[in-house]
Amino acid sequence: MMRIVHLCTNDFGGAAVAAINLHEALLAQGIESDLLTLGRTRNDVQRHHAIAPFELCGTPLLARAQYRARRALEKAGLVEDRSIGPGNANLQGRPPGLEIFSLPYSFFDADRHPLVQQADIVHLHWVSRGMIGFDRFFARCSTPIVWTMHDMNPFTGGCHHADACQGFTRECQECPQLADKNKAHGWWRVKQVALRNFPKDRMALVAPSEWLAARARQSTILADRDCTVIPNGFNLRTFKPMQREEARAALGLPMEARIILFSAFDASNPRKGMTLLLRALDELGTDAHLVSMGHPMQELLHRLNTTSTGLLTEASLIAMHYAAADLFVLPSQAENLPNTICESLLCGTPVVAFNVGGIPEQIHAGNGLLVEAGHADGLRDAMRDALLHPWDRPTIAASAAARYDRTPIAGRYAELYRDLRP
Repeated sequence: MMRIVHLCTNDFGGAAVAAINLHEALLAQGIESDLLTLGRTRNDVQRHHAIAPFELCGTPLLARAQYRARRALEKAGLVEDRSIGPGNANLQGRPPGLEIFSLPYSFFDADRHPLVQQADIVHLHWVSRGMIGFDRFFARCSTPIVWTMHDMNPFTGGCHHADACQGFTRECQECPQLADKNKAHGWWRVKQVALRNFPKDRMALVAPSEWLAARARQSTILADRDCTVIPNGFNLRTFKPMQREEARAALGLPMEARIILFSAFDASNPRKGMTLLLRALDELGTDAHLVSMGHPMQELLHRLNTTSTGLLTEASLIAMHYAAADLFVLPSQAENLPNTICESLLCGTPVVAFNVGGIPEQIHAGNGLLVEAGHADGLRDAMRDALLHPWDRPTIAASAAARYDRTPIAGRYAELYRDLRP
């Protein structure tokens, strides 16, 4: 019996949703699977384990003292600041509107955890912000690794979305996301050395989209490694079509309005494009009613014809919102293979989205419209066209189900595990 342990920094967010879906599908197939995260915000996941602070740092009291001493030296500028939060001295003065930037360090030693030491396969997901330290984890982990990359961070000096920068193909020299443009190369080197020394035959890389796989192959860190494309999987018992009127009645949404749905963990994140969406909606001139799922930006709280749900964690409630909508809109400036688009399509709801990242692999003429990124006018026109189009919602859902069913996707991962297992 194979024993798999999944490592993911958080139990919330898109990467965690993908990891949990895979974890649960593997358990359903009789595979021993455990999920290990740095913290816990939910209690509905089987065999979910959270690492307590300083649990994996030898003697906890000594580790706390060492940590405080290290932070004092870092703040005094006497040693490199390796803290993982936005207060890191190296990350001050960054241009506004950028995504998080993660250093390749951790104060935890995840390889010491009993679940990691007992596993036949260690499956890494989104492990930035302190889940693993590249300099120690790959040197000490003797277990085969599958790594599902959910963004570009595994092969950059620290950014998660490089935007137009091609520095990841040139050892991350002259990073445009940092005030000190030379810093990223040093962190790139930490990753490059760690992965160069980890045997190729004991690691399988996975990307959810062809787009991300192509970027990994272009990178100077992962160019010599194979990368398999496996999309994220979803529970078809939850994300499925239902009657629109029934969903609206249950949610208290207006029956006659044209409902446009938006979803993001944090709507104020500039990459998610809410400002562009609001501009496009103002020019649309219809009876459109915006429903926004996730932490809202302040402007949404006082906007007419708008419902802000806040952050939803119950999958069945999220699915009901997709079913209630006429259209799902995702004006993101950068994405991999967004879970939200998969979920919308599985519920039979068409999508309008910007033509970025892996999104063109999800959207075609039968299930939505693509728009050139950054153009509010194009977004407005596409929304108007999509609201008038007679979409075949059952066909949209059936096509998505054939691609995103988590059961066969878990089977593909099980094959990878078996190929790697000694």
